[in-house]
Formats: sequence, C-alpha cells, structure tokens
Amino acid sequence: MKKSRLAILGLLLLAPVSLVYADETNHPVSSENSANVVSGSSDSPSSSEIKVLSDDKKGIDSDLSQETIDASDEATSSTTALPTVGARSLTRQSVETVAMYRLYNPNNKEHFYTSSFNEAKTLLQQGWGDYEGVGWYAPKSGQPVFRLYNASLQDHHYTMSVNERDTLVARYGWKDEGIAWYSDDDQSIPIYRAFHPSLKSGSHNYTKDANEQNVLTTQRGWKNEGIAWYSSNILPKDNQDTTLQTTYSPYRWYTISGNRYFTDANRQFISGFQWIEGDIYYFNPSTKAMQKNTIITDRGNTYKLNADGKLTSGNDKIEKAISSGMTKVGNSPYVLGGGRTPASIAANQFDCSSFTYWMYQQAGVSLGEQTATTTWTQQRVGSAVSFTSMKRGDIFMMSNIGHVGLYLGGGYFIHSSPNAKFSTVYGGQAQPNITSNPYPASYDNYYGGVGVSRLTDILSRDPADGNHPVTRTTWEQIQDNVVRRIVK
Repeated sequence: MKKSRLAILGLLLLAPVSLVYADETNHPVSSENSANVVSGSSDSPSSSEIKVLSDDKKGIDSDLSQETIDASDEATSSTTALPTVGARSLTRQSVETVAMYRLYNPNNKEHFYTSSFNEAKTLLQQGWGDYEGVGWYAPKSGQPVFRLYNASLQDHHYTMSVNERDTLVARYGWKDEGIAWYSDDDQSIPIYRAFHPSLKSGSHNYTKDANEQNVLTTQRGWKNEGIAWYSSNILPKDNQDTTLQTTYSPYRWYTISGNRYFTDANRQFISGFQWIEGDIYYFNPSTKAMQKNTIITDRGNTYKLNADGKLTSGNDKIEKAISSGMTKVGNSPYVLGGGRTPASIAANQFDCSSFTYWMYQQAGVSLGEQTATTTWTQQRVGSAVSFTSMKRGDIFMMSNIGHVGLYLGGGYFIHSSPNAKFSTVYGGQAQPNITSNPYPASYDNYYGGVGVSRLTDILSRDPADGNHPVTRTTWEQIQDNVVRRIVK
C-alpha cells in the first residue's frame, strides 16, 4: 500500500466487529486473498521498546492513569433510557459518536481503522483490502488518539501516548498524521491492544472484543498490551456500515452467507462461465453465486465442478496440458517460427502451433514432429469433431487454418496470438509483447503472446490495425469448423 492512498484522504475516526478466525496464521481475519508479509526496516522498534515508550508499568498509554485503566465500564454521565431492542438496551446521552470502520489488507497484513465513510469506501473501491465492519464507536471529543504512518513498514500505528507518538516520529521514521479519533471519557468499553513480534506491517491489533483478544494472545502468538483507549456505548447518528458491506472492489472474491462471488471491472458480481486466474468457474445467472460439487453442461459436454468450483475434464493428460499452458499466460511473446528449438522454448517464444504442441508435449502426448509442426499438420492429428461439440482439451483452427487454439470450456480458449493489441484478452496477453513482423509493413508489428480469450471476443479494435484481414471480427466468426480431439 502506498502512503498516498491513505494519507491524502485525511485523518479520521473508527467501530464493533465479530470476527471469523479463518486460519492459524498470525492475523485474526477471514480473507479471500493471500500475500506475503511486507518486510520492514531493521530499526523498527521492538515489542519491548514500544512498551517503554508507552508506559514504564503497563506498556500502554502513559497518558492514562492506573485509576483510568482500572475504572468501571459504567457510564457516569446522565442518561435517558430508551426502549429495549431485542436484548439490547439503548441509551441516549449528550455525547455524539462516530462509527469506526475496520478494514484489512491481506497483502501487508495491516488492519486499518477510520471514521471516514469516504476514506473507507475509496479504499475498498481501489481494492486496498477487505471490509470487516464497525470496530467500535468513538466520541467526537475527549482524549485524542493519534495516527502515525511508517512508509518503509507500510503500516499505521494508533496511540493515546504523546510520548510514544513523539518518540516514534523522532527516532523510528514514523510520520505524525494528527488526531484520528477520541477515547471515551466515560471509559464505557475498553479497546484492547495486541502486538505480534514477527509482523512488521500490521503488527498491532485493536479490538473491543475480549474473546478476540484472548484468542490472539493465548493461541496465535500475540502479546497482550492492555487497554489502548475506550469506546463509547452511544450509537452514532450516521452509520454507513450497511453501505460499506456492499462496497466491492473490482476483480475480487467475496464470501456472503457461505456462497462465493466474484466482481468484474465495474465491481458487479459476474455470472455464467468465467475464467479467473487460470481456472474456469460457473456462476449461477440468477443468484450470481459460484457453483460447486455439481455437473455443468457446455456445448453438449458435461463437466464436473469440484468442491472449489473449478471446472475439470476429469482427464489427467488434458489437465496437465492446460496447467502447463497457463504458466505461460502473460509471460510469452508471440514469435512467428518460435517454440521449435530448445533455445527458443527456453526463451518462452511461441507461435500458435508450437504452443499447442508444447502444451501436449508436457502431458506426454505428441502432435507429430516438433520442428515441423504447423496448423496444417495439426489439423490432421487426433480425431475430428464438430465445432458445436468441441470440449475441453480439443484444438481448433481459425482464419483459414492460419491459427490454432486449445479449448478450455465455457467459451474460453488458450493460445499464442499476434492479434492481441486491443482485443479483450485475459492474463496480460495485451501487454506490449511487440514482435517484428516479417510480413508487409501494412500489417504493422505484432502485439500479443500467450493468453486466454473468449470465442466471442473481438480480435482487435485498434484503428491502426485496420489493414488486418480479421480486424473487428470475433474469434468464433473466423473459426474453420476444424476441431481435433487429441485425447478421448
């Protein structure tokens, strides 16, 4: 996470959350994405140093007296009882509060807290992390809680201690971002602080949930650092929790009520067959939920959707060929005549026919003589099937036997293509893998390489590609009804 994505959005305030402990790793979050912990600088303060900075006795909040920390949770200001809602009795006080929104970044393991709905929404829309709900309620006045940021650690830190704040800024490279929110003067609900010595970013966790604190400090290797500040028990007038619960990032998995969903570029849930990160899934067109442990039909062929929702042919050789091909997606430029010698293959240089040959070669299946393989030789291997009956693992010809791809199912295929400059492609194929074109200059240079496309995708929308014979047509429109089944 870059500092500017948080710091320029302003300083804000934080809210209650019931966590699901997803794994036995060192963070208390349920997340659909995994990533490595970001390493911090070697001079970052240790757990013991943080303790000294905070308080010689308690290791936290030197500005709070022992009496304050040990004070009763009961509010002391005047209250007016409200009707009970369910099992919850609400109170109204003159104190105004804000909801504290809690986010989690699976890439650097940081929990981020803010009272700003706009900041939280912006971060979610940018794909910064996952929304975990309201952590607690903060009063709009009281003893301040300071927010700091360390660019090298990619981490935020929160403290009431002026001494801790000033020392971190002066000695350890932290930047003071000002007052983030306030602690409840009535000390209504304690917010606990825990520290994990092996984490750099995200090394501190703050929660009002005593059970969460207990699990972290007794089972997950976190150190109990006591009470950080206090939450109010007064409900805020403006709580955008419901809106944030449905604020999604593009291209991310979400689990809702036990079902998995995936968003598109517009942050909408997708449906039907979808290729995601190397695999084909099927999402119910009505509910948009990912389907699993069931049978699905495509072009008259049935496939099993595994427990993880991934579509499979059930044939080890086909799956080996496809998984091998997926390792080249976005990593192999299109090179006419490439992929027929050890040196060319080692350089990940393929054209369409050498790539289909190579994929099946990895599965122990030969498509003839490698040095002489072309679309014209491959149109005769295996057995013939119709285009309408094509299934996962079949290879099919396009553009007057001038191009070949391997069908993945669900309308997707993998291929090495020169026509990817402005086409709808998946896996980075449209990045500038530019290869000199040996044909007339009117054809321009090649932009392409190994990637995944849909049959209904347009080959190119680039006006500069107007001289190409197949510009602005779909792959399906240029297929030759020549399909070969390599593995039965």
